[in-house]
Amino acid sequence: MPSITSLISQRIKPSCAVWEITLKCNSNCIHCGSSAGKARLDELNTEESLKLVREIRDCGYKGVALMGGEPLIRDDWYEIAREIKKNKMELSIVTNGLTLIDNIQKLKSLKVDCVSLSLDGGSAKVHDYLRGIPGAFEKTLNAINRLKEEKLPVSVITAVSKTNLNELDKIKKILLDRNIAWQIQIAIPIGRFPRELTISREEFYAVALFIAINVKKYSYKRLPVIGAHCFGHFSRFLPNLGLDPWVGCQAGLSVLGIQSNGNIKGCLTLPDGFIEGNIRTQSLKTILEKIRLKQKQLKGYCVDCDMVKICRGGCLGSSYALKEFDEPYCLRAIENKMFSSKQLPIKGKLDSTISILKNMYHNLIFK
Repeated sequence: MPSITSLISQRIKPSCAVWEITLKCNSNCIHCGSSAGKARLDELNTEESLKLVREIRDCGYKGVALMGGEPLIRDDWYEIAREIKKNKMELSIVTNGLTLIDNIQKLKSLKVDCVSLSLDGGSAKVHDYLRGIPGAFEKTLNAINRLKEEKLPVSVITAVSKTNLNELDKIKKILLDRNIAWQIQIAIPIGRFPRELTISREEFYAVALFIAINVKKYSYKRLPVIGAHCFGHFSRFLPNLGLDPWVGCQAGLSVLGIQSNGNIKGCLTLPDGFIEGNIRTQSLKTILEKIRLKQKQLKGYCVDCDMVKICRGGCLGSSYALKEFDEPYCLRAIENKMFSSKQLPIKGKLDSTISILKNMYHNLIFK
């Protein structure tokens, strides 16, 4: 009988196109993977953007997530967003929140499906430092409050680095009992984010423990927290941290990355070597066919892993950014290194294993 993951993978259909509509940004984030600031000189114009929306629809995508840079400071963002809704696709907007209140009535008129704000610290000191803008923390919290008042769906994204690892519990207290979805991901060394601020594999595991513990402690209504696609899969001890069972990286399959100049790749976190075409010279359908014909080449540890047929090497963007192919940021790989086969939590050894994991969690998250 086929496994549930193989059945799901056979039915994968286009789901979400993530579209960086501009590189222009009013923040200066340390961990920005796009090195955003100034707009590209060759960004798609309004007419090209509206045409692309229709191509996205024709390729079967259910939704579009607009991001940047900062999407709300592109002059024609509302026209692009309105076209997405007109074509009966879900609309998500990923924003830093700095100009959100000025645009709240437009967001209401669009009946936006989700507004995702970045919250990278539980204090102004840390959040403002990471965002490069004094007062950003207060503006983000005000934006969240206003979205709640207007009954617009809001979620929060936190990118974890060595700088804000110890802020997770503070952020949790801000979000608890507010019905705000919280996605935790790791900041990876792309764009202008320095490698030395990337969390270690042990810290990565501690963050996974933080997510798992809080999923267990709180109902989904009180704290709807998940780990993003970069959070390792098929742990021997921890439950699935994402929304859906992992069936392999979805870059170019159910998800798609679009740069502001019309370049297309499977996911925006992938290096530019993965660009497969530009919508100015090829149809989106043609480019997608090229992406889907490519086979993911596994390296290092993943090649001989017992879960390789299901996992397929985890998140491709994270793998190429971290370049830790022999010691990947993978829960199962970390566990296999921590415990030999004789030490795995079976036959009475579970208590000692849990004790080791708890100590690591408290030492790294609350140190």
